Amino acid sequence: METKKSITNKNNDLFSSLISDIKSYTGNDPLLPWLRGIKKLKECLLPDALKQKLPRFLQKCTQSFESDRRYRNDLRYLRVWLQLMDYVNDPRALLTTMETNRIGTKRSLFYQAYALYYEKMKKFEEAENMYRFGA
Repeated sequence: METKKSITNKNNDLFSSLISDIKSYTGNDPLLPWLRGIKKLKECLLPDALKQKLPRFLQKCTQSFESDRRYRNDLRYLRVWLQLMDYVNDPRALLTTMETNRIGTKRSLFYQAYALYYEKMKKFEEAENMYRFGA
């Protein structure tokens, strides 16, 4: 059975490896090592550690490409933002940031996420409008 210390060391090694992959990437798609990192975190971390570490990683990823026009309507990048919404207290702030920076605004998934937010807030008319925008 692994000790808490050995699990912590494994997690630290995993993060060091992910950061190294991101920093040393030289290809044409700098989002790719981040996506690999997200996948690796989900595969390797225990649920409690994942709940603790994944939100920060997602946030760093979204911030890294927020002003990169080539990713504005990239479905992979949009999904990173939507995953982050599961971990924040106020998804509206994220949605507003996305809207302001035109992230995902040409994708129906963006409007579905916005509509779900409105449904959770019991603002059904606004939700219906968002569903229409996304259609």
